[in-house]
Amino acid sequence: MVNVHLGHIIKQKVNERNLSIAEFALRIHRSRTTVYDIFQRKSIDVDLLLSISEALNFDFLSEVYLSSDDKPIPGKCFLAIEVDPSEVPARIKEIAPEIKNRMKIMLQESTKI
Repeated sequence: MVNVHLGHIIKQKVNERNLSIAEFALRIHRSRTTVYDIFQRKSIDVDLLLSISEALNFDFLSEVYLSSDDKPIPGKCFLAIEVDPSEVPARIKEIAPEIKNRMKIMLQESTKI
């Protein structure tokens, strides 16, 4: 379990965006009193957190609750293609051993998901 005080992080993001409490309250359809209460909460239900994420344009679920190992790597995309060996042109040579090893590792990791 991640040990964070979500209310403090939300307050920080509101301040970073130079939003008044009144403006933030309007964006999440809550009262100013409720906003101050949210800032004191250690945890928040998912529906409210999604509203807050949208209002602040910040993905709290990914940023706070996913470990860095779980987060997608920006700029990298992995694609697996299944090909019938009879359709592969004869001029294509065997894959280099170091690439085969990387492919094996990616395949092993994808089966863990």
